Amino acid sequence: MRRLAIVLVLLLPSAASASDGALLHAQKDYLPAAEARYANTPEGAQARYEAGRNLVEAVLAAGPVSAGRRALRADLLARGQAQVARAEGLDRGAGFRSAASLAPLPGANAGVAPRRPDAGLARRLAAAAAKANGAVGIWVHELDSGRYAGYQADSRFAAASTVKIGALVAGLRVSPRPERSRWWYDVRQIGFWSSNLAANRIAGGLGYGAVWDGLRRLGMTSSTYPGPYRATTAWRPPGAHTRVTTAQDLGRALYRLHAGAHGDARVLRLLGLTRRQAVAALRVLASAQPIGDNVGLLQPWLGGATVAQKNGWLSDTRTTAAIVYKGNRATIVVVEAFRPGITYGEARTLGRDVLAAAGLL
Repeated sequence: MRRLAIVLVLLLPSAASASDGALLHAQKDYLPAAEARYANTPEGAQARYEAGRNLVEAVLAAGPVSAGRRALRADLLARGQAQVARAEGLDRGAGFRSAASLAPLPGANAGVAPRRPDAGLARRLAAAAAKANGAVGIWVHELDSGRYAGYQADSRFAAASTVKIGALVAGLRVSPRPERSRWWYDVRQIGFWSSNLAANRIAGGLGYGAVWDGLRRLGMTSSTYPGPYRATTAWRPPGAHTRVTTAQDLGRALYRLHAGAHGDARVLRLLGLTRRQAVAALRVLASAQPIGDNVGLLQPWLGGATVAQKNGWLSDTRTTAAIVYKGNRATIVVVEAFRPGITYGEARTLGRDVLAAAGLL
């Protein structure tokens, strides 16, 4: 024991010295960009975010430092975090929080894939769609029984933010302990408030091939992810649509994440995720902050039910892809609505009608 104590005494200063050196390298390599001036444009906001995130991650990677370097470490973290916060202020509405606890893992079992088409449910969904003013896509899948039905479920709609699920999976696959990964902050922001900045950082850092692979592994074969999102859309509407998805693609993705998080080995192989990574994905989606449009089209009608969801909204498209955990039931419900000028209220009413058709009200 005495020899071990001597060895530890000899090694600890060396470890602290190495961490001090890494901290100084982080200061030299990343602080200048974090101190630079950036315009309040989409490109400027993204560059500001990248600079701040790079500095923060480099400081965290340096590890614990000696007492004499702790003030420098705290200062560098604060500078990086300030740049990130300024960029995020341009990319989201008021009320969202970047630091929040994750929701607990919802659900109790893996469920089954869609295997029992329900003609009566299909008729009810068609009737709900007929009351809407515009194009509608719907997918409903009851996980415990495998009962399912859809309406225009294979029709392509503008994806908006829903295909960020591909970036989320790409960010999680990097590390067997995703909460210790340099992409963990970005993954959580995609779930919390649908950050364009975070999705772009993951796609830029890991490559768009990794995001496309994430979509493929989720089973989203009719969905596209053609390039970066435009930061600052909280201030300005996006341009022409270049991303598409379908209700069934989104439903398939949610089923795989739920089944993987609850231990379905076959689905985990398809996803290329460990169960720990799949659990993280589902918890992140269950942590979407119910503010503004991110409340989605279903949650307003569901009382205290747990909802794991990814929402997307544009000036002409409103989409919610969700797993509704209510009582002992877990049901995937995807609602897509399109019409130039469609309002949140109109789309939310459609969401209520779909929930009623599915027997969830």
